[in-house]
Amino acid sequence: MQKKLKLLLQLLSDGKYHSGTILGNKLKLTRGAIWEIIKHAKKYGIDVEAKTNLGYRIPGGLELLEKKSITKHLKHKTGFDSENLLIFDELTSTNAYVMDLVKTNTTKKYICFTEHQTAGRGRLGRTWISPFAQNIYLSLSWQFSHEPHELSSLGLVIGIAIIDALKKYGIKNGLSLKWPNDVLWEKRKLAGILIDLFGETHHVYNAIIGVGLNVNMAKKPGEKIEQPWCDIAQIVNSQPQRNKLAGLLLNSLLTTLTTYQKYGLKPFIEKWKNLDLTYGKKIALITPKQKILGTSLGIDEKGYLLLKDHREQLHHFAAGEVSLRFG
Repeated sequence: MQKKLKLLLQLLSDGKYHSGTILGNKLKLTRGAIWEIIKHAKKYGIDVEAKTNLGYRIPGGLELLEKKSITKHLKHKTGFDSENLLIFDELTSTNAYVMDLVKTNTTKKYICFTEHQTAGRGRLGRTWISPFAQNIYLSLSWQFSHEPHELSSLGLVIGIAIIDALKKYGIKNGLSLKWPNDVLWEKRKLAGILIDLFGETHHVYNAIIGVGLNVNMAKKPGEKIEQPWCDIAQIVNSQPQRNKLAGLLLNSLLTTLTTYQKYGLKPFIEKWKNLDLTYGKKIALITPKQKILGTSLGIDEKGYLLLKDHREQLHHFAAGEVSLRFG
């Protein structure tokens, strides 16, 4: 991101009107140059409002991520070095960036936030809509002494960690999980999870864990999302605190991963059941090879989906997409 644009956004971050003249004086630019930067800001999905005799403002303001503001919410720091917490204005993808770091130094834990992703990824090659400074895009690395198939439940516990953080933020009702990795509020997508695994010697595997959380999604970029969605702003009906959310989320992820590394899925199975949107409901499980209808019965000890078909036969699925048929 251009330095002048970043400085302009910082001046407009309070949500108040600022005249083009005053902005120009502070940035040592002409009013015309300010307008050109404003137009460039809109390409990032930033809603800058212009009003005659008042100037420019960002409705509701803008809270940029800051390391100090994030880390003050951290209580759990096992294996965490604040020097390895990185915040960027723009990346192609936080997962891709962290993976490149880990490939050059597999012993460190890296944590990466960015304000904007130019090529954010969801599961199955989908695009993750990532407008500037409106949501949270986070990736972190973690090392496991397990084979990849033993980590099939990792996404499930990350979903639980996200909900734990949201509850600490004050959202108590309406949160649920949909297998394998959708975090929902009132059946609308609130957060997603992307996990990339790659192996090293002696059966040590690195997990790159990506989390996208909708915080304050503007209308225009939100129109590109091809499923029902919501954000924190809609839930709390006020301007969310992005740094607080980022800190609570990171703290919950570190705590959860430490427990999972020691004990696996077992401590989380009951939590998952209580948050499972589809438990006991009719669903369709869609895989590349088939579509099977039945009743969801939660997960087994490996994190596989349990599905009972019309013949009362129980199936275990390690992967697939769940669609609710009723309700």
